[in-house]
Amino acid sequence: MFSGGQIQYVLMNLPASATEFLDVFVGLYSVEKVSQCPIKVFCYHFAHVDSPEESTLEAVKEVLGAEPENPFVHLVRKTAPKTWMTCIEFVVPQSVLRGENLAKRTKTE
Repeated sequence: MFSGGQIQYVLMNLPASATEFLDVFVGLYSVEKVSQCPIKVFCYHFAHVDSPEESTLEAVKEVLGAEPENPFVHLVRKTAPKTWMTCIEFVVPQSVLRGENLAKRTKTE
């Protein structure tokens, strides 16, 4: 990817709550820096449903307020009969880094 001391990869290894912290990427960079600093995220998540891949992607979209780029959901392991630990990897969209989706975002509490 890119070099120069900029953030490139972020690992969020708190499956019970990591998706709640994804809002830190909204408006993180100015327009000038965005194209130089792509951020690839690996975010762990507990999915308590029958379709863990879809549930994980929806949790990320809800917090970011946008579709993540190139998402891929890994099924890490089953932690209970209906609970999967997943890891979603994706690139944070430039529109999110610039804060363009602030009006669309759903606030999570």
